[in-house]
Amino acid sequence: MLRQNNLDGDIRVITLPNGFRIALEHLPYLHSATLGVWIKAGSAAESADQSGLAHFLEHLFFKGTKNRNVHELMDAIESKGGYFNAGTSQEYTTFYVRMLAEHVEVGVEVLGDLLLNSLFCDLEKERNVILEEIASIEDTPDELASDLLSQFHWPDHPLGRPVSGYAETVSAMSRDDLMAFYDHWYRAENMVFAIAGNFDVDRVLAKVEETFSALQSGNNANSLPVPRFQAGVKTVERPISQVHIGIATTGPALTDQERYTGSMLSGILGGSSTSRLFEKIREEQGLAYNVCAYMSSYLAAGMMGIYEVVAPQNCARALELTFQELNDIRTRPVGEEELERCREQLKGSLLMAMESTHSRISRVAKNLLFKNEITPMKELVAGIEAVTPETLLDFANRHIQKESCALLLLGPKGGYAPKEIPL
Repeated sequence: MLRQNNLDGDIRVITLPNGFRIALEHLPYLHSATLGVWIKAGSAAESADQSGLAHFLEHLFFKGTKNRNVHELMDAIESKGGYFNAGTSQEYTTFYVRMLAEHVEVGVEVLGDLLLNSLFCDLEKERNVILEEIASIEDTPDELASDLLSQFHWPDHPLGRPVSGYAETVSAMSRDDLMAFYDHWYRAENMVFAIAGNFDVDRVLAKVEETFSALQSGNNANSLPVPRFQAGVKTVERPISQVHIGIATTGPALTDQERYTGSMLSGILGGSSTSRLFEKIREEQGLAYNVCAYMSSYLAAGMMGIYEVVAPQNCARALELTFQELNDIRTRPVGEEELERCREQLKGSLLMAMESTHSRISRVAKNLLFKNEITPMKELVAGIEAVTPETLLDFANRHIQKESCALLLLGPKGGYAPKEIPL
């Protein structure tokens, strides 16, 4: 017997007897559908000596199943004009397919084969591929700066470790380690199947039920402690030509109602080409090409980040201007015109993302995984509408503080780092 609920308009959510959830959104005017499975297990579910395990496992799924070798697995999708990919984050792993409407059931079957019948073979070959991937991050300063900022700001915490892990931990992983992780986390109640686009609802539902009813039930929650926030200045020297600046302050967690205010604040600071930092540092001063601010929210905690790339001789001036804006936004209310411009940008970004079937299923799946409900779009818009100059000022005063602000500078050897945070 299936239990079903109607949530958020045309999204139909059904729970199988083993706890596996299915979310379907039928959009008959499209030529294709995107479908995927989300698993509530990412790098934050790892211990320190397992760092990179979830990502390693994601790679191994694609090395062949009991029914298909590597080539046959990909050809089953690509020969039908489809697209197959996967990804690992701090809090989840996902496998997804985009298919033409007439081939959607093939996508369901292949996803099931991948997740239920993988052989997890070619371990050493794939280990080397991942070690090369980790090494490539060292040659990609923007990725490296992001990882180093998280490690510095959230020391000794799973959220502070890179998703791909470290060379030493990946090198030490055994097949037993990987299989134990799979057996523990890849359980029915830890997973969500979501599809959006043009497909035969009854046939797809029957195929998903047939495919995933065999999953073992279980819901292994991963309750992380709130991380300790480390403040201060850290310089990491590399033989590169520019300085990559990363600034982190505390932010709202994933389910915190203040996440709307945090998103507005980061948007005003550096979310667009009309934001404060972009206009001041790039347009007025010509000090940088890359300037942005962002909000990262997880179940345990959140972070507001700022990222800039400048020449060493411009670093001191760029930092001066950046911290001037941070000080200004916590001492003076944001004007109504600036607030409304950012509000419309956030609403536009949110609503236009819904024109992508992948964005639609990603939102639904993560809502079900982490909140066990789907936040209606009108509620998200209402949250953005509710932000005022007063709530922004209060938020900035509580979160932009010297005691919880971290500054990471990745660049060549030089004396461009301030001795302390200028807040």
